[in-house]
Amino acid sequence: MSIPNEAGILRAGVDQNTDALKGLDASFLKENPDFVDAYRQIRWDDINTLNKLIAMTEQLVVKYKDPNDTIKQSIEIIFYQILQRYPLFFGYWKKFTAIEYQLYGLEKSIATLAKSVEAFPTSLELWCDYLNVLLTNNPDEVDLIRSNFLVARTLVGYHFLSHPFWDKYIEFESKQEQWDKVNEIYQELITIPLHQYAKYCTAYKNFLHGPNATNAFKDPQLEVKFKKTYDLVNKLWVYESRIRQNFFNLTPLSAEEIQNWEQYLNFIIENQSILGLKTELIKYIFERCLIPCLYIEKFWLLYTQWMKTQVNMKEEKENESFFTLQDVIYLYQRGAKMLPVQLKEYRIDYIVYLKTIYRKEKEYVFVIFTEAIFELIQMWPHEPRLMTEYLILLKRHDFPSSIEQTSQEILGQQTSFASFLDSTIKNFLSNKPKKENPIDDMINQSNFSIVVVELIKVIWLVLKNIIQTRKYFNYFSKLPALKSSTTFWSTYYKFEKSTKNFAKLNKFITNLGKEITLPTATINDILTDYQSFYLINSNLNDYQTSDTSANSNDITIDPLLQSQFKINDPQWIPEKHHTTLRSEWYKTKQYRENGHVGIIFDRPYIVNQILDRDSKSFKNVPPPSPICKNLEKINHIGKSKDIFTEEYLNKLYN
Repeated sequence: MSIPNEAGILRAGVDQNTDALKGLDASFLKENPDFVDAYRQIRWDDINTLNKLIAMTEQLVVKYKDPNDTIKQSIEIIFYQILQRYPLFFGYWKKFTAIEYQLYGLEKSIATLAKSVEAFPTSLELWCDYLNVLLTNNPDEVDLIRSNFLVARTLVGYHFLSHPFWDKYIEFESKQEQWDKVNEIYQELITIPLHQYAKYCTAYKNFLHGPNATNAFKDPQLEVKFKKTYDLVNKLWVYESRIRQNFFNLTPLSAEEIQNWEQYLNFIIENQSILGLKTELIKYIFERCLIPCLYIEKFWLLYTQWMKTQVNMKEEKENESFFTLQDVIYLYQRGAKMLPVQLKEYRIDYIVYLKTIYRKEKEYVFVIFTEAIFELIQMWPHEPRLMTEYLILLKRHDFPSSIEQTSQEILGQQTSFASFLDSTIKNFLSNKPKKENPIDDMINQSNFSIVVVELIKVIWLVLKNIIQTRKYFNYFSKLPALKSSTTFWSTYYKFEKSTKNFAKLNKFITNLGKEITLPTATINDILTDYQSFYLINSNLNDYQTSDTSANSNDITIDPLLQSQFKINDPQWIPEKHHTTLRSEWYKTKQYRENGHVGIIFDRPYIVNQILDRDSKSFKNVPPPSPICKNLEKINHIGKSKDIFTEEYLNKLYN
């Protein structure tokens, strides 16, 4: 389940974990310490260390005129590792091509150039180099060269500075005396806003008046097209002239560059119809933007949104479109692969989009959706929302229900879904995943609770099996993986509320923060909600039941008071506080601080308070006089306790 490798340059047995120095002689390593250090100390996010490693690698080729196969392999692995990670470094591709020529000869060098345009298909520089090599070394392979020109034409022909490519293309077809093809090239060129559009307008006029033109080449709208292109170039030049960095780099792009690209893209989108901009032109401007702005999420979002709009327009008007759903999906896949891991908006938008188009191509979309969820779970293993999204579409696809079905059929689908979830959970707990079940490879400790809760909801809310629901809660509540699951315990709380089982609810409230470790904010919400629920739905019998259950320890627990005391202090234990109040409560930290945290007072107090005694114990005898303690400390100054004292820190870390 892997997203297709866009670069297309993976070499068998080579990945980021491969040791390029493995197998090299000890003497070689000793002779080249700078090269070894450059490789061992590389930082993949630092362009300076990458440049240093490439420079050290180039020096090896100069130093060893005829290196052995192990050294050659080491050099290739280094370039593959860098270019697999950063295929947009066209300068490294050029260096790699030159080194391959020195190590293996022309054929390997051409093959490397072919890989470069496959890995970086929108690179004008690499395409020009590749076509140059083909024209120079394979001049007789006309069909091969022409086919590559046609491919490059669609990929880089709309680059604002693509005149070197068009010059080569015109020269090539002119040498073949394919004048109809030359005319076709010019016809397209005069409609493309290029930096040197004027040169091609003049050249086309000369061509039409030359000996190779025929009457069929004449175009009565020629001047109109020239004028339209002229106006368009002037409008685009406002933004093109501000572009300073049109190449990929690891250093952040300046704010001015980012702002210019944003304004440029918004301009062409808003004026697409007004200016009659070709879809190919807008597409290539986006592609150019994504070279220097590869890691900027908002441009990927803007690109996909525009492309989706084009597809929707095609469906609404039922006419031809430059894009299909597959194009949009492929663009999403590219962005999901290229953007930094911490950027989530684009990838979540991808998941949402797949769900919206599911009805159009169910089988195809579900396969892509499964692959996408799998990849994202590998990337974000602690993101439970992904499993939630997958279960929603999985149920729609594998266990569908519709109004045309009978009640028995719908019930059967729901029962099958519950059985599937139960089997999935058992496979996970027994650590025996099934290869034919993709979800078995997706489930982990973080999203396990999502699957459990989905099973419980189906049993409880759909199949209405309360007994089985309680059995599931009793079983799963004992699993360590669910002790801190907000999703699981929130569902449990709602279930017990629906049954108004106050004995279970009171026990649940008691265990919150002790055996059940949820975030304090979540516990606070539950406690606050329970206070209202208890007041509205309980009666005297419920209260007396809770009181009786506590009397075994000679402790009276008021559910309302307990809920209140546990707010912001989820580990509050009533037994502990009750025992303290019955014995040496005056020694507690809370009493001595008297609301002033960190300042200790030994306040006077009455030892034999009347309020602590049952009135029947007096037996018509007047109560004794009060006995006070700590009266002599009434004027003492409070003791300030520094929580960062050496004694405290030693206790904390020892």
